[in-house]
Amino acid sequence: MPSPRRLTARPSGPFAVVGSLVLAALLGSGLLLGAGALLTPAGATGERCDSDTSVSSQARQAQAVFSGTVVSSSAERRSGGQRGVELTHQVAVDLVYKGTSRVTEVEVEVVTTRSSGGCDLGRLQDEESYVFFVSADPETEGRFVAAGDSGTATRDAALVRDIEEIFPNPSPPVAAEPPAAQFERLDLDEPTPLPRALAPGAAMVLVGGLGLVLARRLARR
Repeated sequence: MPSPRRLTARPSGPFAVVGSLVLAALLGSGLLLGAGALLTPAGATGERCDSDTSVSSQARQAQAVFSGTVVSSSAERRSGGQRGVELTHQVAVDLVYKGTSRVTEVEVEVVTTRSSGGCDLGRLQDEESYVFFVSADPETEGRFVAAGDSGTATRDAALVRDIEEIFPNPSPPVAAEPPAAQFERLDLDEPTPLPRALAPGAAMVLVGGLGLVLARRLARR
């Protein structure tokens, strides 16, 4: 005798239909979020990379630390066959915490990168204020590089407090002193002694006097 077939109970009624629709929506949104995470390139949001490094360690590794506001930015393809985009930000510097000898202008360039992989800082927002942890560009004075894991981030009270505990006396950027003027010493001749300087004039006076006497004698004849 054949065994009876098991029947799977199916939900019925309006509540069951609504439940099915909610479940389908949740599944669909989850799939979309997962796909979006896969399609979004790393570092394209301009947020700093996750790092377990403390602020003190990042400050120690940086060649300069300063706060400032992004005035403008521009982008161009990276050179040397490297993938991604190089972003150059014009930054108006407010306070310098470290590297006063390097930050000698009130406006500097900060370069970041954006690519499809790796840890990039990306584009920073114009008119937004940041604390920059940077290294100096060895080829261009006044130009700095901020890596994704450097510590560069939006300036907030907590970050400023951490920085001021390490560098309690920040200062505005001070322009480098212009080079001192250099004067070349000229070799001057020794001054002529006074008797020697007066001799030509005395001789002319004597000749003139003799000529006058001779003229008077000739006139009496």
